[in-house]
Amino acid sequence: MIDVSSDAPEKSILDFVKQWMKLLADDRFDEACALLEHPNSYGVVWTPNLIKEIVHDTFSPDTHFYKFHPEGPIFTDPYELEEQRNIEPIELNDGSGYAFDYDVPLNGGWSDLTAQFEILKKPNGYVVFLDDLHVL
Repeated sequence: MIDVSSDAPEKSILDFVKQWMKLLADDRFDEACALLEHPNSYGVVWTPNLIKEIVHDTFSPDTHFYKFHPEGPIFTDPYELEEQRNIEPIELNDGSGYAFDYDVPLNGGWSDLTAQFEILKKPNGYVVFLDDLHVL
C-alpha cells in the first residue's frame, strides 16, 4: 500500500515509482517486488528473476546497452540522472485510481523500456500493480 496525497497525487505516485526504480538500481530487487503486493491483471507475479530476464531479453547484445556494460543493461537510479522525467499519472475514468507509464533508466540514461503501473484505490490506501515492462 502507498499513500497518495489527495492534494498532489501526481507527486506521490512519481515519488513511489522513482523510489521503486532506485531499489532496482541498488540491486534490491526483492524489496522492489515486495512493494508489488498483487499479480497484475494477467496474473503475472513479478519476481527479481522475471524483471531481470525481461530487461536482458529486450536488449540484444548488439545494442548500445552492451557497449560499456558487457553484462547487459544495468538499472540506474533515476535521481542521479541530469534530465528528469516528470510524467503525469492519468486518472482512470471510473475514479478507481491512476495509470502511469515511466521510462526505465538503464546504463546511466533513459531507455526505450517502459514500466506500466496501475495505482488502484483500496479502503486503506492505494495498491500498486506493475502491469507490464516492455518497449512501447
